[in-house]
Amino acid sequence: MLNKYSSRRITIAAIPLFLFFLIASGALLQESKKDSLKVNSITEKKASEETPVEEEPSGPADTVKIGAYIFSLYDLDFPGRKLNIDFYLWYNASRDSIDMLEYLEVMNATEYNKSGETSEKRGKNLYQTVRINSTIKEEWDVSHFPFDRQKIEIYIEDFDKDNSKLVFVADTIASRIDKNVHIDGWEIKDFGIKVLDHVYETNYGDPNIPINEFSSYSRAVIFFTIEREGNGLFFKLFIGLFISVLISLLTFFINPLDLDPRFGLSVGAIFAAIASQYVISSTLPQNESLTLVDILHDISFIYIFLCILISTISLNFMKNGKEKKSQALDRYSLFIFAGSYFVLIIYFVLRAVN
Repeated sequence: MLNKYSSRRITIAAIPLFLFFLIASGALLQESKKDSLKVNSITEKKASEETPVEEEPSGPADTVKIGAYIFSLYDLDFPGRKLNIDFYLWYNASRDSIDMLEYLEVMNATEYNKSGETSEKRGKNLYQTVRINSTIKEEWDVSHFPFDRQKIEIYIEDFDKDNSKLVFVADTIASRIDKNVHIDGWEIKDFGIKVLDHVYETNYGDPNIPINEFSSYSRAVIFFTIEREGNGLFFKLFIGLFISVLISLLTFFINPLDLDPRFGLSVGAIFAAIASQYVISSTLPQNESLTLVDILHDISFIYIFLCILISTISLNFMKNGKEKKSQALDRYSLFIFAGSYFVLIIYFVLRAVN
């Protein structure tokens, strides 16, 4: 009876103790959560103070009207693959905050200088102008030289703003080339200005940008064509080559037994043709493709070699007592070689002109 009474008493006494521990644990747990929330709140506050919140785009890309006036074109350098162009450039922007002149870049220039910068408020628009003296890189196409046509292009970009922030619109009405711009031996045609998007396929090594996320920039392209007035230049450059072939053909009038003039003239002709190719090629950029200059010289080399070959065969006929065969071979070779040579020259020249 005593043991039973003692157990009940212990049980009743333990109940308040259990409730105390339960309440105390809950209070400690709640306090811990408050401290945790306080720490997180402080951390977030510090993070918000240290890292500025990125503002969302406030609207579509700004539109800027761009135009150009070319007033000087000079120093066409074919071996150096460049030429000099001086021009005025202007912008019409709807926002004062757009500083186009500061971030202007001529993308295909080896060097350029800006001067005479102006910035004025014209009604609701910001009007800015600048003079640019530039040296433009060019990949000259000399495959049809001296009847070549070259398309000149100048690439203008704003390197600070991609096309999500800025888009060019071409001022095609006011843009032009000065009527006094002239290059000796060339005719200037087809001036214009256009706008296109240019994609740079790189993230520039920025670890915060995905490797396949590329940037696109609005690019203004000022372009025109220069066409060489090559008729006079053609005869000036190639007259020596044609005379070399004619001299080689004249050897068919010489007796094959006269070895010095018969073979010496052809050998001299081939060296003259090599010198002609060297002189003309030195004025042009290195080109891997077959140009008109290469074709005409290669044809001439082949015909001079054929003249030497026929002279050797004709000499063999003469030494074997076949004089009539030798004379017939020389006569037919003269007419066939002369006729076919000039037909080939005319064909390739006309193809280059057209």
